[in-house]
Amino acid sequence: MVNLTILELGALDGKTIKSFNLKSREIEVELTNYGASILSIKVPDNTGKMTDVVLGYKNIEDYFKSDKFLGATVGRSANRIKGGIAEIKGEKIQLSLNDGGNHIHGGFCGLNKKVWDYIQIENGIKFSYLSLDGEEGYPGNLKIEVSYTVENSSLQINYRATSDKDTIFNPTNHTYFNLSGHGDILNQYVQINSDFYTENDEKSLPNRKICSVKNTPMDFRQFKKIKDDIESDFDQIIYGKGFDNNWVVKDFNGYIKSAAKAYSPDNGIKLEVLTDLPGIQFYSGNYLDDKFISRNDIKIDKRCGFCLECQYFPNSFANEKFIKPILYAEEIFDKNIIYKFN
Repeated sequence: MVNLTILELGALDGKTIKSFNLKSREIEVELTNYGASILSIKVPDNTGKMTDVVLGYKNIEDYFKSDKFLGATVGRSANRIKGGIAEIKGEKIQLSLNDGGNHIHGGFCGLNKKVWDYIQIENGIKFSYLSLDGEEGYPGNLKIEVSYTVENSSLQINYRATSDKDTIFNPTNHTYFNLSGHGDILNQYVQINSDFYTENDEKSLPNRKICSVKNTPMDFRQFKKIKDDIESDFDQIIYGKGFDNNWVVKDFNGYIKSAAKAYSPDNGIKLEVLTDLPGIQFYSGNYLDDKFISRNDIKIDKRCGFCLECQYFPNSFANEKFIKPILYAEEIFDKNIIYKFN
């Protein structure tokens, strides 16, 4: 059984912002309708102590000011698009340029900056938002639903959307994990179920090449400490100032499968990320800074959280072999991300 508690956190542009606490015997999740975001996930460690394993700001106002996407639903299209140029059926589409001449995470005021509607559903909350035709350059009136449900020790996220025009849609969740609950993430372990990664150029844009992880610092096929290669002189790590690449989910077939795992040796908490999306971005929090305070009154600083963002490959419109995140008019987008704890 999941218990729900709703609280008011504040307001923005006359709209009420609320928190939604979903609590079961095995997991406690706090969400907000600002950005359809995750504020907190608490799970028991190996002593039974409940530990918050994601980064969250102390005050809701900090989410308004920050550009780090903590816990947010991002899009319409996650990650980077070179020059903000997409193409559908031969027609070029110009998206807003909010990242040095490129488009990233939906633009200047993407889904992470919207106040969403909500309804209660069984064991969870469903957020909804209507993204109007032309918003940040995206075509079509896009009806989006993001459902969060708690099942056993898992938080399940379902993305569902329809548009009245052909459009681009590639949402993800941008939660930063710290399975130890404090400090940096360098001694935590990550495993990625992938033999290949998409190579980036110096601006962190995939450059058409899909490369083997073998004999490179990008090899996470076995559990590896994050710190082991994070200061490598490998070009991909230099470009991202740490890990910030897309990995190709092994044996992708459109069905939900395990994409990555992580664990903390400090407290035994384990995470598994499952998805039916073809890629996963591992980002080691290289651009976090100390401008904001966390919920436990500690500065949120560089490499104190890592992301595992399930997605279509970044910059796919400039790479002919990549699957394009096109949602055709009246089709139904239906994809999933699952965070399973242990």
